[in-house]
Amino acid sequence: MTSRGMKFKFHKGERVLCFEPDPTKAKVLYDAKIVDIVIGKDEKGRKVPEYLIHFNGWNRSWDRWAAEDHVLRDTDENRRLQRKLARKAVARMRRKGKKGRCRLPGVDSVLKLLPTEENEKTSEKCKLAYRGCLCHLIKNCI
Repeated sequence: MTSRGMKFKFHKGERVLCFEPDPTKAKVLYDAKIVDIVIGKDEKGRKVPEYLIHFNGWNRSWDRWAAEDHVLRDTDENRRLQRKLARKAVARMRRKGKKGRCRLPGVDSVLKLLPTEENEKTSEKCKLAYRGCLCHLIKNCI
């Protein structure tokens, strides 16, 4: 896809994985979709594509503009990275012992949707249980 000679890595409507846009939050990847593309400028004045991201299952009010380096193709390798980051985020939450508003939206669905071969191995060992908004992992499966 081009716009006046500029090539875009992603196109409108493409299903992607996007890093959490808020740097103060856990570094996790969410299932998302490209809604719009505009050409912005970086700190050096060069033209760069910016993608309007809709996070699947979230209200449109949470749609965010993201730089190309925050967006990844939806591939098996990137899905593995998504699960790895989700597990790290949940483990960090457990270590900190946070209570109250500590939910990581989308992370629970990532951990539930393991590929078949992984699912068979881990389904007997561990289950996710939710108490309030704190994710507890039974039998230390992470």
